[in-house]
Amino acid sequence: MKVFKNIFSIMLLLLLLLLLFMSFAITAFGQELEIIPIGEKFYFKNTHSHNDYYRARPLLDAIDNGMGSIEADVYYIELSITDDVENSRVMKELYVAHDWDEITGDSDYKTKGTLQNLYLDPLYEIYLSNGGKIYNTPEETLLLHVDFKTDTDKTWNLLQSILKNYPGLFTTYERDTKKVTQGPVTVFTNAEPENIPDEWSTFYSTADGRFGNIYDPEVWKSDAYLNFKHRMPIISSNLIAYNDITQFFDFLVPKEDIIEEYVSDYPELSMDTLYEVLRDNEWVLANRLIEDGKIKVSDYLISQMKKADNLGKEYGHLMRFWASPDYQWFWDIQSPLTNVMINTNRPETLRKYLMHKAYIAQHTP
Repeated sequence: MKVFKNIFSIMLLLLLLLLLFMSFAITAFGQELEIIPIGEKFYFKNTHSHNDYYRARPLLDAIDNGMGSIEADVYYIELSITDDVENSRVMKELYVAHDWDEITGDSDYKTKGTLQNLYLDPLYEIYLSNGGKIYNTPEETLLLHVDFKTDTDKTWNLLQSILKNYPGLFTTYERDTKKVTQGPVTVFTNAEPENIPDEWSTFYSTADGRFGNIYDPEVWKSDAYLNFKHRMPIISSNLIAYNDITQFFDFLVPKEDIIEEYVSDYPELSMDTLYEVLRDNEWVLANRLIEDGKIKVSDYLISQMKKADNLGKEYGHLMRFWASPDYQWFWDIQSPLTNVMINTNRPETLRKYLMHKAYIAQHTP
């Protein structure tokens, strides 16, 4: 009988320890760590779910793993419909897809639907059922990046017509007064029309900040920045647009030896194509060489990310680099930074990584 009591006591202790561990979660990284109780949501402000519609559950997987930003590419589609008495009309929709053949059915991946049914309707349901919030507090806002794959004028105007039907959900911008009213979700697009129709006195989205080389002090003085800075929550660029890829890595063995060893797996690999192949297919060769101990991340790359972070702090924006490595060695560079986004195709893996870092930080003297 005593043995059973001891076993029961041990099991009870283990259960209590498990519950205690589950009650700790990080709500942000690169900042002072916070503890949230069971039942509240994960939230990592500086994370971006790239091409989110490829997830098993678009939007919901990202929300469940606390992503601060979510990306949906859209196509403007006109559908001609005729009823049984030959009345015809044209329906306009924004379909979510990366490539046109994902809509036509000529791709292995088939679009899962429209921006409304995949993202906007579910977000509005969350907003209504969660006391006007997406995550835990009004401050834990969500960025929704709507990337246009079709004509900017048509796509933008239809997007505004759709977004205005979700009162209270989206951040709005008054055209004349430049007043910004923060909502639980801020929609930002990759482009806006050069001439926005007068009918839109209120914008329901803003544009991604893409105004030049962020490392050049002069671009921060340009009209391209100054005229839009009040509605520019995030600034984005390709990782290699203004960073020198040839300085990203320190080679621990001669480059010639790398080419000789790996050319059978990467036939296009040569001295002339080395850096191009390193970043092909989402940096798969670079990751392999790091794992094999052939190269390591350079001080230059770390320094450039810190510079971007400091610029984000100085001017009050988040900074995102697309087409960046989606591996832990790059997360290690970005995760301590407060104003640089981690761009990922693996929200769950990233969430576990950030929680592990938080746990280690919480328990390190």
